Parts: sequence; C-alpha cells; structure tokens
Amino acid sequence: MIAYRIPPRLAHVVSEGGDHLPSAVFLMRLPDGPPVGLQDSAAWVWLLAADGEPDVAAAVAELVGRPAAEMADEVNDFLDDLVGRGLIEAVPADETSA
Repeated sequence: MIAYRIPPRLAHVVSEGGDHLPSAVFLMRLPDGPPVGLQDSAAWVWLLAADGEPDVAAAVAELVGRPAAEMADEVNDFLDDLVGRGLIEAVPADETSA
C-alpha cells in the first residue's frame, strides 16, 4: 500500500476558501523551485495525500459528489504527476510516521 508525505524542503501555503474547504495550495521546492498553484479539487488531492488519507480518490469523490470508481484513475494519475514533480513523496504506508 502506498501513502504520501510532504517532501523535505517543500514550502506550502494553504489559501482558505468557503464551505470549510481550501480554495488553493501554493507549493515551492526550496531553495529555487518554481512556484506551483493547485486550485479546488487539485488542492484537495494534495492536502488529503499530505495529511495521510489512506484512500485519496474516495475522499475526493465524496467531496465532489461523484462515485469513487469514476475518480480513482484521474486522482491516481494526478498523484503520480505530483510525485514526479517532487511535490509529494510516495512511501510505503508503514513509513509515513518517519
């Protein structure tokens, strides 16, 4: 099972939105990475993964009111993209507390 965590040297700022959900997350690899802004559901994917949610796709699907099966591929592809860009780390689930 894969879990996610915030990589070392990644700065992040969460912009509060309405309805108790953040509207955006701003990320930057330090010291000189380009800034990246994630909005709405993209921000929710990053935040849920960074918070250790075990099933990010199901959690996002619940937030947007769609079936989890419809969201799984899209969310997992986006998580793979975030990992590839160094904006989140994929780790074995038992290492998330490290």
